[in-house]
Amino acid sequence: MTDTDSHARGGFPEITPADDAPPDLGRFVAAMRRLQDLTVCTDPDPATWAALAEHVERACALLDGHQVPEGRAPAGRVVELPGLGHPLLPPWNVGDSGPDGVTMTGHFTRAHVGGNNAVHGGMIPLFYDWLFGMVVSTAEIPPTRTGYLHVDYRSVTPIDEPLTAHGRITGVDGRKVFIDATMTAADGTLLTEANGLMVRLLPHQP
Repeated sequence: MTDTDSHARGGFPEITPADDAPPDLGRFVAAMRRLQDLTVCTDPDPATWAALAEHVERACALLDGHQVPEGRAPAGRVVELPGLGHPLLPPWNVGDSGPDGVTMTGHFTRAHVGGNNAVHGGMIPLFYDWLFGMVVSTAEIPPTRTGYLHVDYRSVTPIDEPLTAHGRITGVDGRKVFIDATMTAADGTLLTEANGLMVRLLPHQP
């Protein structure tokens, strides 16, 4: 097998779905997302902020000491949970996936607002980068890195409303995988479009 063989893997670890996720991980991640939403939309008194900091610091202390290598922690690998069980990913779920691409459904929340109750423009590329990764993974393409990602903003993306996104491979040129994607509102309004390049890693590339 050569470096450019279509089955050659890149250097970063193989990440597989978690099949033994803790039963309360989803509850914990949902609480973390709610905490993020409340943090950016509340104005309590100073004593409340101090009490909150103590609670969060205690939670950190409970988790500290349980770190594991990349690919072993369940968060970010639970397909059944919104955002794969990763608290920083928006709460979307993978729906249909196959040769025609990947369809995801979900929404954005108050923590994702950039202004005037619209999703922050920087949150959209984060979502698309995740979607592009799901597209290449579903196509069973060995590990890739993002070469570029371009987003066109067509309409304001709302929070707390059901949205749908679809991404598909439009071309393959050696190690280059080209992807197109769209995000639409429930009424069919086109919100954003994206296109990007995912580059399959060589064995020595991390």
